[in-house]
Amino acid sequence: MALLRVRLRGKTVCEVNLTEDRSYVAGRKEDCDIVLQPEKGISREHFKVFFNGSWNVEVVSRYGEVIHNGEQVQQFQLEHGAMFTVPPYEFDFLNTVAEAPVYQEAPVMNSGENLPAVLGSAPESFDGSDEKTMIGVAPTAAFIKIVDAQNDTKEMIRLDAGDAWIAGRDSTCHIQIRDQRVSRRQFEIRRAGSQFVILDLGSVNGTLLNGNPISSTDMTPIKSGDAISVLENYLYFELHDASFQSRLEMVNVAPPSPLVPTSYDNVPMEYQQQSHEMMPYQGAMPPMPYQQPMQYPGMGAPMPGQMPQASGKFDFQKHRPKLIVGAVVLLAVAYLFSGGEKSAPPAQPGQVMAPGSPQELFSKLKPEQQALVRQRYKDAKNLYMQGKYQLAQDEIVKIQEIIPDYEDIREIERLSKEAIFIQEQQRRQDEIEKAKAEAEDKIQKQVVECQKKINPAITAAEMEDCLSPVLQFNPEHPRILDLKSQVDMLNAQREAKEAERAAYQSLVSKMRGLYGWAEGVHKKGKPLDAIAAYEKVLESKLPDPSGYKGQAKRNIASIRQMMNSKTASFQAEAEKNYQAQNLKGAIQALRKARSLDPTNDELPDRIERYTTELRKQMMTLYQEGILEESFGNVDGGESKAGAKDKWKKILELDIPDGEYYKKAYIKLKKYGAL
Repeated sequence: MALLRVRLRGKTVCEVNLTEDRSYVAGRKEDCDIVLQPEKGISREHFKVFFNGSWNVEVVSRYGEVIHNGEQVQQFQLEHGAMFTVPPYEFDFLNTVAEAPVYQEAPVMNSGENLPAVLGSAPESFDGSDEKTMIGVAPTAAFIKIVDAQNDTKEMIRLDAGDAWIAGRDSTCHIQIRDQRVSRRQFEIRRAGSQFVILDLGSVNGTLLNGNPISSTDMTPIKSGDAISVLENYLYFELHDASFQSRLEMVNVAPPSPLVPTSYDNVPMEYQQQSHEMMPYQGAMPPMPYQQPMQYPGMGAPMPGQMPQASGKFDFQKHRPKLIVGAVVLLAVAYLFSGGEKSAPPAQPGQVMAPGSPQELFSKLKPEQQALVRQRYKDAKNLYMQGKYQLAQDEIVKIQEIIPDYEDIREIERLSKEAIFIQEQQRRQDEIEKAKAEAEDKIQKQVVECQKKINPAITAAEMEDCLSPVLQFNPEHPRILDLKSQVDMLNAQREAKEAERAAYQSLVSKMRGLYGWAEGVHKKGKPLDAIAAYEKVLESKLPDPSGYKGQAKRNIASIRQMMNSKTASFQAEAEKNYQAQNLKGAIQALRKARSLDPTNDELPDRIERYTTELRKQMMTLYQEGILEESFGNVDGGESKAGAKDKWKKILELDIPDGEYYKKAYIKLKKYGAL
């Protein structure tokens, strides 16, 4: 089995156990086996790790890169201890079965060695007791410090009640963030045994820990000094002595010079166990005795390099013991730095040392041990004055392994711890400021790239995808909001045009339907109805890009021409029938012309005249038939026509709706002639 350790900016974020029966894809895509933060230069699927007789790495992104041995490579073989990078990520490959070296416990250091410890390292073994090496350590309590834009402390909140604390803008939250953009319940801090963890509560804007987004499903460990940021709101998580809350307000200040004296009033009780004898110095500056209390920035005290202001009349009686101590310190400093590397004066004859006192314990040491203690004490002082506080602390630990209390090692230890604390706070603050500056730079560069992509057809989703690498830093950044606003405006304009186009096409469709209906009426052979239908097309206010109104106008003209032509033909036919004494044919032809052109005022008069004349002729025939009927000549003979013959003649010559046509029909039906 093999192991791939993933580090982000030097900090291990996860370890992946690799099995030979599958491959592992790394990238910023959510379903990757190794999910990376959307940093610039990291693809959705960047590279894969697979086993093919040996473990290999292959770049799967078209534009991605992997740096191995200082060179950009596309594929390479992994060996135990191999390291490769995808900035800002680093990957360590360990073959945990066959090739991993077996580590053995380092031998115990010889107590006679007189070499300073390496910076940042700890002794490999320890012969003393924990109680001796932990002198001055007090119980810790958790605090949340909220700072403003100038990194000045606005509020200090102690996390004391319970094991979980909610942060958000809601007034019921234990840690209230007064910003309406923050979620009502933003994140939660929990106690997990002796440690603490943090969890985002599904907030809108997300929560950053030291500049990195935290999960809303998995707990993230949090340690003292870590910075929590939500938009432009910055908070610091600290673990320190519960009675030393005021000392935590030093995040934005460079480490003060140890030359500034420290007051008992601002030092924890565990550090007030020894008398103050000297004040070490840094660089080439000479040491100074204690003069007046030191206050830290954020407590209303002057900064290093400023003259402290008097705060009232000095009470000599009250400070008499300190003045005496100061005088003693001054004499001791003068002695120590005047070439005084002399050994401690031997006890005078007859002098009785208190049992268990440092002098008594020191006198019981072997000469070589006393020399070792003096040398390490000298090294500790020199390292402290050079600003190498951790090395000074390591030397003090070695002294305490031999003798718990010697000279002013307690004081040097206390001052070293304070200096280390201040340096660590400044380092963390510098990291936060650097992360903020890097985030701002990434945002500005990404905004420039996304600005180039703006066009009338761009969508909000495309802009969101373009901005996705930097949204985690500050989704409410003014330039990001400006880009989104531009895209939203373009989308609104595009949607308005699309809606206008759709409405126009709907009206065009209605015009097409209206013309189609008029054509259907025309095909039924009813010219007047067709003309009325086409006239509705002409009267319509609907848009007519296809020219339906022009076509309707031409159709109306064609129908009218056809009507005039047929009307004239029917009139000519009627005149011809009238001249031939065929009044029935003449009336029927005129009626056809009338149906085609109801607006012709001449046709009704001619029809009426012809109908009157025909009725007179039919009346004569009908009366003749009635006369023959009265004489009994209904059927008639060869020489003389009967009544039936007269009535049949009427059916032949009269129009079907004529008065005498109906009467003759009735007579013939009466006599069974039909």
